[in-house]
Order: sequence, then C-alpha cells, then structure tokens
Amino acid sequence: MRGAVLLTGATGFLGMDALARLIERDRDDVVVLVRAGDDEAARARLDGVLARLYDELPAGAARVSVVRGDLLEPGLGLSGADRARLVASVDRIVHCAASISFDLPLADAREVNVRGVERVIELAREVAAGGSLRRFVHVSTAYVSGRHAGEFGEEDLDVGQEFRNTYERSKNEAERLLRGAAASEDLPLAVARPSIVVGHSLSGWTSAFNVLYWPMRAFERGLLQEVPAREDSIVDFVPVDYVTEGVLALLDDETAVGTYNLVAGELALSAGELVSLHASLTGREPVRFVDVGGLPAGAETFAPYFDVRCRFSDVRARALVTAAGVEKPDPREYLGRLISYAQASNWGKRAGTREGSFLPSSATAGSITSA
Repeated sequence: MRGAVLLTGATGFLGMDALARLIERDRDDVVVLVRAGDDEAARARLDGVLARLYDELPAGAARVSVVRGDLLEPGLGLSGADRARLVASVDRIVHCAASISFDLPLADAREVNVRGVERVIELAREVAAGGSLRRFVHVSTAYVSGRHAGEFGEEDLDVGQEFRNTYERSKNEAERLLRGAAASEDLPLAVARPSIVVGHSLSGWTSAFNVLYWPMRAFERGLLQEVPAREDSIVDFVPVDYVTEGVLALLDDETAVGTYNLVAGELALSAGELVSLHASLTGREPVRFVDVGGLPAGAETFAPYFDVRCRFSDVRARALVTAAGVEKPDPREYLGRLISYAQASNWGKRAGTREGSFLPSSATAGSITSA
C-alpha cells in the first residue's frame, strides 16, 4: 500500500465525515489512527464509526485500515512495526483529532492540542525524510482569533487577542508550532480553520449536538426567553460538508500551503438574525436580548460565542473551494434542514446513519415542528 492517507480524529464528527468522503471517492487507501487498548479494540472502534456512517458498507470501505495509536503517548503510542508501516506507506496526513472541550485545564488542553500536534509533526518528518510526504493538512479553528474585534484574516494569528477558553488558546499555540515547523523544515503544510461546524447542508445530519444546537433547542423548548448577549454579535457557522470539501481540496492541491478560513465570512448571521430566522422556521416567539441576567445550566458552552465582534476573511479559502467546484452554502438556506434533522432525531437521542439521512424517508423529508 503506497500513497495512503493517514487520518486522525475519525471518531469525531468532522473526522467521520472526512472518512466518509474519502471512502466515497474510492481512490485512496486510508489508514485511521484510533485510541484503543489493543488491535482488536481498535478495529472495533473503526467498525463502530462505519456503522454510524452507513446502513450498508460501500465497496470503498475495504480500502480503510486501522492502526492503534494515541496523541497523548510518546511516538503517538505506535508500535515499532506500525510506525514503520506508516512511514513506508503514507504520503498524506490529515490531522483532525483534538480535544474540543472548552473547560479542560490548560495543561490538559495543551497535552492533546499542542503536544499531540508535536507528535504528528514528528511522524510527518519521518515520512518526509523518506521522500514521500506530499501533503500535511491540519484542522484548526477560526476561533484562534479569540476575543479579537474586527476582521481576522487567514494570515492573522497573534494579534494581541485574549481567549475565551483553553480550547482556543491551545489551538492557537498549535498553529504557532506548525508555522515554525513549516518554515524551518519546508513541510507541505496547509491549515484548515473552520468556524462552528454544524450538520450537513443537504441532509442536516450530525453526530454532535453541541455549541449552536444547545441554544436552538433551548429556544425551541422555551427554556430561554432572554439572552444576555449582543444582538449584533457575529455567529459564524458552517456545515460539515463544506469543511470536509475544503479539507479534501487542501489534500489534493499540492500548491495549497498556509492557512485557509473555512467560514461563513460575509454570509455569517448576527445573533439577532439567527434568532429571527429560527423563530420564523419554528413558529416560536424570538427571544429578547438583554445586557444582564443569568443563564440556565448548560448555556455556558455557547454564551461566549454570542459575544463575537470578529468577522473572518476567507479570500484564499473561497478561491480554493471554487477551483474544486464547491460553492459556499448560505446559512439562511440550510438552517431549516439542521432543525428538521435535530427534531426528527430528538436532538441526538435517536441515532441514525449519515447514509440514512439522505434517504427520502429520513429526518429531512419531514417538516419542522413547533415545540
């Protein structure tokens, strides 16, 4: 197996969608790095991911293999044999794995999101030393911008910003580490920076009902009547399929280096627009924005992102995806599908496959209901 793609983070939402697209393209061997106690458990975890993606496995799934590893372990926890096999067979790396917890102690967030990146860089160096590393795509976040107010471009990184949480800080530190490695060692590195990643723009499918989904559910069920947030706050979110297509475009385009903001950008809604649109789709009264007040339990996750005064520039990313034949979707056109899927799946309590979400009888075929 020569010319394989190594994918980390396939058990997470974005990594799952990336794995599905790689399978659907049916042209690459894919090696998935998963954390497990032994090889049998690693295979079981991969089988679990495939079962969440497909009702019936496509032929391309036979091109996927699994290797046991761990971002927290020296050398990624790889056995000598597995590491040698990866170095001999892999020519592209897509690093999606990360801790997305907002409340980890900084040391713990750094261990996954910074030290873990260091360990992936070490592997990339070994592949490069053998002359076969073609692409190294790292998935970061647009919110390395922290609390910056104003435009945040694709070349921006350190602009004197403060951070809302340890996730943002550790991802910013990881980007600084990557920039240094790329500059000094000429690694073929591209960094993808998605904003808030939500469900598929066509089917609404998601495996992660977090961040934006909490307030949508709370609005719908009447748990929030007042929100202590800025009505003009910028809520930038993008569907998982747009992010995945951007990542694959970076994987394919060997001239693409540097940073790419995979964001809504100029299409991003304000908090007020999001609330009004949600109300029009669900038939509920819009919530009121207030300057002070408490939040219900659980709202701490999303509240900081209703106080964003940063708009992301995505000139390079738009050129990249346009060349790949991908159009950036408008959230005004797909928000209803997200809500429909969330309702039909009871906000994640009734699990369905990614494949099944595209069927006519799936969640998205139904209409949005009023809670």
